[in-house]
Amino acid sequence: MFSNLWLYSQKKPIENNSNSKEFLPIDFDGSVKSIAIKSYSYNKKKETIDTTALYYKIFFAKNGNITKHIYFDKSFTNERKIIEYDELERIKTIKINDDGKIWIASEQFFNNFSNYPDSTNIYYYGNKYKEKYINLFDKKNLIKQEFYSQDTLRHYNTYIYDKKNRLIKDYFTNTQNGFGITLGKSITGDKDEKTLWPNDSTIYDYKKIKDTLITIKLEQKGWKEIKKELKSNIFTLEKLEKYNRDFLENSRYTYKSKDSIFDCTYYYNEKREIRSFYKTITTPKSIVSNWKSDGFYNNEARTETTYIEIEFDAYNNWIEKKYSKDNATISLITREIEYYYH
Repeated sequence: MFSNLWLYSQKKPIENNSNSKEFLPIDFDGSVKSIAIKSYSYNKKKETIDTTALYYKIFFAKNGNITKHIYFDKSFTNERKIIEYDELERIKTIKINDDGKIWIASEQFFNNFSNYPDSTNIYYYGNKYKEKYINLFDKKNLIKQEFYSQDTLRHYNTYIYDKKNRLIKDYFTNTQNGFGITLGKSITGDKDEKTLWPNDSTIYDYKKIKDTLITIKLEQKGWKEIKKELKSNIFTLEKLEKYNRDFLENSRYTYKSKDSIFDCTYYYNEKREIRSFYKTITTPKSIVSNWKSDGFYNNEARTETTYIEIEFDAYNNWIEKKYSKDNATISLITREIEYYYH
């Protein structure tokens, strides 16, 4: 997520609910102070094995919220990137360690009522170039977001909500100083046109059929997404369909229960026939993958199983996960956990 600095910023503010806890291996029980993680990937090439290693450490407050996240280069003694959070687990700053010199690559300023910041500053090239997002609110709803580069307003989004405070309209407007590209008559055959960042809008509609919530996202260019969600105390089921005008490009099904995740994506041809698919079933002890791709393996479906071995500490938190396939280890994650108390 943070390999590019701007990914946590506000380019898609309404949809940006990403949280480090969702993509980092930091699940735990008890009063954890920090977790130091080593992640190894092994790739066998003929008679040699290439090893890729990642090192990072996450610090927590006593209530379990993340306070700091550090990426290291090659060992735990060489900090490369430092991400700092506020007391509500919102990212405040991203700092880069460049040969011992630490500089702020991005910073956010928050109010006390929203996960969306009042503003975000992103710096490039040793702070010689700056991008900035400013968010404007009506009560607790984000109603406008302005994007600046070099202190010049380039474009902005405005947001409209229904009576239930659900987003129903997202308008994108490019300014005269925006980043559009003007195409001359020699290319268009008619008149000069500015493209790349044209004005656009996205419409959202919501329905509920029995216990299923349906969200329809319709873009001006003809792209459409239909998401159906069913939730209970023991499972969640989500179906997401993506259309290019009336053509169904793909659909994804995700089923999550306490101990397993089923994830399946289908890709379709113009006759709405399945041309390829990818399925995974993840449990605490294995990942079973089943897929079929156009032009590969004579279009035959293939199945592959990755086995997971887990070692726990005295407080029932896992400290090692080993993934193996065809009797060979393909990845290894180890964790060193420090506790406040137990």
